[in-house]
Amino acid sequence: MPKKILDETLTPRQTNILFALVKEYCDCGEVIGSKELQEKYNFGFSSATIRNEVSSLRDKGYLIQPFTNAASKPTEKAFKLFVNQLLIGLQVTTRQQKELEKQLIEVQSKYANLSKEISKLLAKTTGGLGFAVSDKTESFSGTKNLLSLSNEDTKVSQILDFLDNLDNTKQFLLDPKNSNKGEMQTYFSDDNPIIPLGKGYAMVSTEVILEDGERTVIGVIIQSHLLANKKNLEAINGINKLLSKKITP
Repeated sequence: MPKKILDETLTPRQTNILFALVKEYCDCGEVIGSKELQEKYNFGFSSATIRNEVSSLRDKGYLIQPFTNAASKPTEKAFKLFVNQLLIGLQVTTRQQKELEKQLIEVQSKYANLSKEISKLLAKTTGGLGFAVSDKTESFSGTKNLLSLSNEDTKVSQILDFLDNLDNTKQFLLDPKNSNKGEMQTYFSDDNPIIPLGKGYAMVSTEVILEDGERTVIGVIIQSHLLANKKNLEAINGINKLLSKKITP
């Protein structure tokens, strides 16, 4: 049975409402009102009940109301709960796996620097900044993606400083305590000790062994709501699964 990581202070109804709100924000980039939420998800309770539960979720720190009478927006705490729950039962479809495998085979057959090309593939697939680091090398791709995602809490200089110091950062990433082979690790703003990107950003990483036997950590840095988009998690998970087996060009 999958490990449950849900907040035990939340009722099942509150969890369902919260995850619906997070999903809507991830899919559409917009907040949604209680009436629309009730109609779209066909909840067996009224929009008034949803409003009451939304108020409770704000009190618990999972939602924030930007201004009076506005719909509530998920917080970092909500995205973290949603992403970690998704990871428990994350599956990659056969179609997705085949497409990713095709791209990896192309990369392996054309390029000698596999880690560099994997970071490019991660950036292209997710729209974030993809990276791959080992004891010998470090590479990243998608700087423009990350800069375009910068928000009012993040200075461009902070992003560039992180990239300039990737060689030092990789020591944390490669520490066995922080990187378990085959498992994806997630970090969100405040609980991320190495990414000075301010609020609203998250990182997911995983350890793989490339063809040369080099222990490598690959991952993506991206805005929290984009990481919580299931297709992005599936892409990272799919690449991880493929790299854990031998792929023949």
